[in-house]
Amino acid sequence: MKRFLLIISILALVLVPISCNVDVQSMIQAEIEEALAGLRATYTIEVGGTEGLNFTARYVVVTAAYDSETYVAFSTDSYDVSGNVSKNYVVTDAVSVGGMFQKLSDGNETLEVKIWRGSVGSGTLVDSDITTEAHGAVFVTAVKEG
Repeated sequence: MKRFLLIISILALVLVPISCNVDVQSMIQAEIEEALAGLRATYTIEVGGTEGLNFTARYVVVTAAYDSETYVAFSTDSYDVSGNVSKNYVVTDAVSVGGMFQKLSDGNETLEVKIWRGSVGSGTLVDSDITTEAHGAVFVTAVKEG
């Protein structure tokens, strides 16, 4: 009798998911996409300092998406930029962003870079760095904590 109950229990465990049409893959995908949505943010990189100062930079944006084989696929895009202070760069749906910005001057002008989660001034200041060194560089990063 015990053996019969054990067999019925095992069959029930195997057949119930089949008869209920449970789509486990869709459930996993929904949970992962929900978790990733909580990690994504819009960031604004604010390049400031002495008005008109020339700079060059590279910033990297990390994004993540659901992947049916590995569950999460990360990708990175890098951007080479240059110009004169003041500039803003807006990044959307990023898991992380970071960059290095360098002065193109041997003077004591100021280069200040800030990363905001959201918009400049109304968002949350995540990281900042400043330099007045000749050809000085700053490095800033941001990761949204879940």
